[in-house]
Amino acid sequence: MAYHYEHIFMATKKVPSDKTRVRKAPSLTEQAYTLIKDKILSLELRPGLFLNEAALCAMTGFGRMPVHQAIQRLRMEGLIEVIPRKGLVVRFDSLHDILELIEARLTMEPEVVALAAQRVTPEQIEELRGLLVRSKALTSQTKRDEFSQIDHAFHSLIALAAGNKFLADAQRPLHDRSNMMWHLRVMPDDGLVVTQREHEAILEAIIKQDAQAAREAMRAHLMSLQKRILKASV
Repeated sequence: MAYHYEHIFMATKKVPSDKTRVRKAPSLTEQAYTLIKDKILSLELRPGLFLNEAALCAMTGFGRMPVHQAIQRLRMEGLIEVIPRKGLVVRFDSLHDILELIEARLTMEPEVVALAAQRVTPEQIEELRGLLVRSKALTSQTKRDEFSQIDHAFHSLIALAAGNKFLADAQRPLHDRSNMMWHLRVMPDDGLVVTQREHEAILEAIIKQDAQAAREAMRAHLMSLQKRILKASV
């Protein structure tokens, strides 16, 4: 039995890593999914808008099968829903939905960033620094759309730095839904400056490889976001 496990282990070691494995070109379904999702997240397809597959095929240039499969994936992620006797509609997130979303992030992201603080590479630190340099330049210009893209990239890179693909996959749809908050203008006017400062505190803890400080900085960031959204909704 010991030999059996050793044999499996040795065979597993020969599997190429993500860095050496040749990446396949995205399928038509993946391309259709990405294009439709981007249009939803950027509000080109606004919440409450009714959709049909034929119109989406015409808009994206993809056939029915890739578009149909993309829609099913977007339904699973909660970006599209089916209204009985009416059809497909871009999901509208209420204030309650947004607060539940932040609550979900609060249960996950502090632990993810704690792992990232322990596992981050020098290259990832430099990439995180570069993102915050770019976002800082946008705070004075109040360019929300561009800032939101960097915000998404910042949190996604932290998830990658944590070195756990299951956590990264679980966190991705939460980030996508959160990104819509910037476009929906539920963020208060001071959101960019405050978010920039909080991101810098998170990065400082990661650079110091202080898992507990990173955990606390992420929790403070998300709780601050929660409070600002509640304040803006009054």
